[in-house]
Amino acid sequence: MEQLAQESSTLAEITKIVQANKIQAFIQEQTEESVIALPEGVKVADLEQYLAHRRRFRGRMDTSLIEEFVEYVTDTIDLYGAGATMENFPCFVDPGSMRAKTFFNLGDIEDPGHGDHTASLALDKTEAFTELLNVNGKRFEQRQLAEWMEDWSDRIEALAEDQSTILPIGTAVSAIRRITISANAETTSEEQTFGSRRSAMAEVEAKFKDQLPAFLKFTCVPYQGLGERTLTLRLSLITGEKPQISTRIVRLETAEEEMAKELEELLRKGFEDTAVRTFVGTFNPGN
Repeated sequence: MEQLAQESSTLAEITKIVQANKIQAFIQEQTEESVIALPEGVKVADLEQYLAHRRRFRGRMDTSLIEEFVEYVTDTIDLYGAGATMENFPCFVDPGSMRAKTFFNLGDIEDPGHGDHTASLALDKTEAFTELLNVNGKRFEQRQLAEWMEDWSDRIEALAEDQSTILPIGTAVSAIRRITISANAETTSEEQTFGSRRSAMAEVEAKFKDQLPAFLKFTCVPYQGLGERTLTLRLSLITGEKPQISTRIVRLETAEEEMAKELEELLRKGFEDTAVRTFVGTFNPGN
């Protein structure tokens, strides 16, 4: 019985080896010998770090400057040689995030590459544009808005309601500071045995001695590398116990679309007469 059990165990091991060899041959045939079947528990170790040179070049360059991005991409594709086709160097521009990414070893359908040598561009907002976005939709007290206008007076132009009358910044700031609220209230109350009746009347009126600005033109470079742009802030007076002024950027979405278009055009122009093809969108090379 013991000998029979040993023979059965040996036969099972031989069967496993035969099956493994068949599976291995099939997998290598289907994957051009780039994939193998490993026994369970085997750990694969990459010894590239011990070689004198890496097996292939890979890496990622990141920058927030358009000029540096274009220069690096252009110089790098020259190093790859003149034999590469235009499809090997796509640049994907993402207008929504003001980013761009170029792949140097993505390859093509017939000869796909690993896509792990890239250059990425992510534009930074300027301090002035960040500040403008921070006040969008904000409610200011008089002193806060007056001080904000004074801090950024070199970038601001104040306009009256007709959007054509320019108000001196000093006059506009003074008008903001001198808004007054007058309130007259009369309250009567009559108490009865089974109930009460109250009535109140209040009249609130905003008075100001100087003409208030209705719009503020704010001029700045929104992102590093883009051109100067003027955006409009709409001011709205909110009356209450204390007057407040709300600020809102007029047609902000339209301005953002125009900035994205400007980035796209700058990159297309920068890569003109090179082997880089520019696409609008994002791309993930996968695993």
